[in-house]
Amino acid sequence: MLDLAKYSFINAKIRAMLSSLITQDIFSSLLESRDIYEALDILKETPYKDIVEKFSSASQNLSVLEKEFLRNDLNIYRKVYDAIPTKREKEFVFLLMERYELEELKLILRIWHKKVAIKLEDYLLGEKINYTIDFEKILRAQTIEEIILLLDNTPYKKPLLASRDKFKEKKSIFYLEAPLDADYYERLMLSIDGFSSVDKRIAKKILGIEIDIANISWVIRLEKYYSMAMGEILPWVIPGGDRINKDNVINLYGAGGLSNVVDTVAFGPYIKIKDLIEENVNLIENFLYEILLREVRRVLAGFPFTIGIILGYLILKHRETKNIISLLYAKKYGLKKEEVGSLLNI
Repeated sequence: MLDLAKYSFINAKIRAMLSSLITQDIFSSLLESRDIYEALDILKETPYKDIVEKFSSASQNLSVLEKEFLRNDLNIYRKVYDAIPTKREKEFVFLLMERYELEELKLILRIWHKKVAIKLEDYLLGEKINYTIDFEKILRAQTIEEIILLLDNTPYKKPLLASRDKFKEKKSIFYLEAPLDADYYERLMLSIDGFSSVDKRIAKKILGIEIDIANISWVIRLEKYYSMAMGEILPWVIPGGDRINKDNVINLYGAGGLSNVVDTVAFGPYIKIKDLIEENVNLIENFLYEILLREVRRVLAGFPFTIGIILGYLILKHRETKNIISLLYAKKYGLKKEEVGSLLNI
């Protein structure tokens, strides 16, 4: 009864939001569109009409449109946040919204590391998400210690402080990004500890699959593109995965070979990874997201008065935005229908 009272209003609100998600038929039309102009015309017949109509397709500066889509996502997160009556669940959605800020921070850290001169407004959404961060000062910082001080009142300070020495030794941005990701998921999993048993089970399952995706992607990319030994990869395996954790990969400590890595992680619902390993890593990630979306849809089809209705909708909305952005870029650069389809999760 407590969950019924807690989620009765937000359930009705999110059910309405779910009905606004783009249908499979519309995505099929977008895939079949001849070019970016036709794709944009199709989007004008969807809830994205106002966003698309403000965009000048003549300039084809898709980064402007991309930022509008992401700002729209953040506005939806804020609406969901405002509609939740309970403190713990509000804090959970606040953490989910932090993903957008974390991605901005990692992007700016990459640019800082490369010492590239940029216009900051070309890369950021231009609004505070969760914390006040002076990205201009980060770009001008001479040392990682200066950056850590600039992040003093954020949760990002702790993981960067812990990884500072490794970053300075290896001079690889990986040693800043990986700890930020690991810390984020750790905080996310800790935030569900106080949920009801039903909410905790649902959130743990969905977030566990997301952590599996992050772990598998890290392991494959690091071995395939950075030639890191498993001993170097192992400390960065994020705990809390549904199926993939340190126990799954520990036997590969010190062993090389991508096929060995895949044999370790490709089991259960992830067995198809073996067939995809010689393909683009994006195909592997898309397959993993299919598993996540399958679980989300299963939760949404079940008892509605749980945290699953919130988490499920926000994941679907986030994936829809990424699909639209990927599709528009693909159309701009003239990719074939088959190539475009391989980029999407629909």
